[in-house]
Amino acid sequence: MIPGTAGSEGGTVIADEEYNGGCRITLEKCGEHYAITCGIYGAMVHTAYADGESFRAKYAEMKRDLQEFMDAGTTPEEEFAFYERFCERY
Repeated sequence: MIPGTAGSEGGTVIADEEYNGGCRITLEKCGEHYAITCGIYGAMVHTAYADGESFRAKYAEMKRDLQEFMDAGTTPEEEFAFYERFCERY
């Protein structure tokens, strides 16, 4: 997505990054809050919300967790456990 365009949550895209050809994270400004939507291609899509105080830190943490997961060699069981933990955390 191109910064300045409409995002999937109805806000304006601020940042959109793809990592290693396998996942994407997008930050949108949606009125008074921010939406952070991420996906691991073919496996998971998740949206988390943050306020004006915490959105930068939450975006950075989610991005780091996704990158670490993408770089790790995992079994299907470990992948499913990651998706559950990630969605519960964020």
